[in-house]
Amino acid sequence: MPEELFIGLMSGTSVDGIDAVLVSFDSANRLRVIETLFTEFDTEIREKINQAAQNNEHLRTNQDSPLHQLLAPIYASACNSLLAKAGIPNSSISGIANHGQTVKHEPQAKPPYSLQLGDGQVIADLTGIKTYTQFRQADIIAGGQGAPLMPAFHKSIFMDNASENLEGKTPTSSDNVFILNIGGIANVTHLKEPLVGFDTGPGNVLLDQWIDQKFGVSYDKNGEWANQGQVDSQLLDNLLSDHYFAESHPKSTGTDYFNLAWLYTRHPALNSLAAQDVQATLVQLTVHSISDSILALGDSNGEVYICGGGANNPLIMQGLRSSLSKFQIEKTDALGVPSDWLEAIGFAWLGYCCAHDIVSNIPSVTGAKSKVVLGEIFLPR
Repeated sequence: MPEELFIGLMSGTSVDGIDAVLVSFDSANRLRVIETLFTEFDTEIREKINQAAQNNEHLRTNQDSPLHQLLAPIYASACNSLLAKAGIPNSSISGIANHGQTVKHEPQAKPPYSLQLGDGQVIADLTGIKTYTQFRQADIIAGGQGAPLMPAFHKSIFMDNASENLEGKTPTSSDNVFILNIGGIANVTHLKEPLVGFDTGPGNVLLDQWIDQKFGVSYDKNGEWANQGQVDSQLLDNLLSDHYFAESHPKSTGTDYFNLAWLYTRHPALNSLAAQDVQATLVQLTVHSISDSILALGDSNGEVYICGGGANNPLIMQGLRSSLSKFQIEKTDALGVPSDWLEAIGFAWLGYCCAHDIVSNIPSVTGAKSKVVLGEIFLPR
């Protein structure tokens, strides 16, 4: 089979920008990364996305938000810039796979739905490349949560075909190996049969929104501000008492639930606390909700491989190493997959699977009643 080139796009719940990767596929089981590019959202776009996610009561379809059209040219531009950087013409690309920007996720609604913005038709038209989007919908129709989407990819690359795809070491054959993504929302995959994967709760979202509210900056670099504070145990207990953390899996969530409004609801006297103490406590909320989830799934020891922006936060990493002291904790770079790009690579894989009619959901993860092909296809006009 000749190789096929797919672009994977991921703009996650951290709302920092677009990760774009160019991936070559020999098959669904053999891939390699050719080029990567990060496109930062400007302040105005980031604020509009956050506002849409936190004030989304009126949103029932993607078309209800002007961001659906507004974001599409930004995604298309990221694709064109990536290909220019790689020196590869658009005509050589088999497809673009775009997750889209989630602003509302309602898997328990009747009927259930989930909104990812970024019109696939506009992206296809502006790039001249077939575009695959809306990867959650088929799973939701099949009775699932439509999320998380990455465990199927984690299984493919880290379990089924690890020796073929990974340049670094491969995970052990033990049943206590975890892939942990810490984006705006954190999610974990337990690499065992049957596969388990779910959102553990907030990753970076509350940290980013709190420092943005106080200083107008998008994130706490290296956790430096949080490191100046002290953990407030009462605040931490109030936050951890939210029902989501006690729910059994399958489960999924988003920044439309975990955001500053949620934070003030859980602790109305928030502004009476030192702002840096709140930040320090939010770090521990991320650490505790993740470590509690992992310990509930397996023994007290194993391997955890981390990706996403939280992998670059020393305080989060230090907290996880402390709370999971008997686990070996490393970034996915140790497995030969760069931690900053793993999710975007995964969406390129989902696009390839959609193009070849390969099922790519896992019912044990999402709760779907059946395996289905994920994604909707848009042809350039």
